[in-house]
Formats: sequence, C-alpha cells, structure tokens
Amino acid sequence: MALTPEQFFTKNMKWIALGLLLLLMFKTMQSCNRKTIIGKGSKEYVHEIDSLKNVYSGYYRESQDSIKKLNYLLRLADQNAAAADRRADAVQSAVEKVRSNTTVVVKGAEEVKNDKK
Repeated sequence: MALTPEQFFTKNMKWIALGLLLLLMFKTMQSCNRKTIIGKGSKEYVHEIDSLKNVYSGYYRESQDSIKKLNYLLRLADQNAAAADRRADAVQSAVEKVRSNTTVVVKGAEEVKNDKK
C-alpha cells in the first residue's frame, strides 16, 4: 500500500502545519533576540563614544589651560630677562663712568695719569 503525495499531505497536514508554525516561531524569536543584542550593543557603543568625547574635551581643556599658563610664564621670563639686561647695562655704564673719573697710578712710573677729559 503505497501512499501518494496527496494522501500523505492530507493525512499529515496538521503535523506539517505544526512543524512550520514551530519553525516560524523559532525564527521570530531568533530575530527578536538579534534585534535586542544589536540595540544593546549600539547603546553601549553610544555610551563609550560619549565617554571618550568627555575625556577628550577634558584633556583638551587642560592642555589649553597649560598652554596659556606656559605662554604667560614665557612672557614673564622674557620681561625678567629684559629687565636684567637693562640693569646690567646700567651697571656697565656706571662702571665706565667711575673708571673714566678715577686716576690710575702705574707702579714703577713717576707719572700719574689722569683720564679726565
């Protein structure tokens, strides 16, 4: 007794429908699970990106503050160096004036030289 395909399908229609329904439910659950995982991953990704942006902006602000502070210190050092140069020039000028107004006695010579002019 051989079953024809029509007889097989009519006899087992409820089992075939039940199997297809189970496969459909399994694929639907798999799709929902995948969607949940992707959504969770994207939320974590967005959170990581926001964290990195905050860290970057913090470092950027700190570096800008450091740059401003170092530029200020550099200008201050330049002003101190210029003031020291002016003081050195003033001391040099005073020494030259004192030197030009003094008499020099040469040992072993009887002549005293006076550089006043």
